[in-house]
Amino acid sequence: MKEFKMKKLVMSVFVIASSFSVVAADDFATLDTDGNGSISKDEAMQNVSLVHQFADLDVDNSGELSKEEFSKFKAS
Repeated sequence: MKEFKMKKLVMSVFVIASSFSVVAADDFATLDTDGNGSISKDEAMQNVSLVHQFADLDVDNSGELSKEEFSKFKAS
């Protein structure tokens, strides 16, 4: 019985931690997974809303979002 409760607790913690990573995928540093200072289309896939707005936000048509371009997403 104790072992079952421990497994249930571990799984609950895992689920909660996973949900935080989904929520956290809306700040620049989290989305910029390779740390190059911009967000590529592939990196943007972590956030559905960002994917839908990517082309509009990418004003210089570089295929990546700078911090400045991304800041407009944060404001919307």
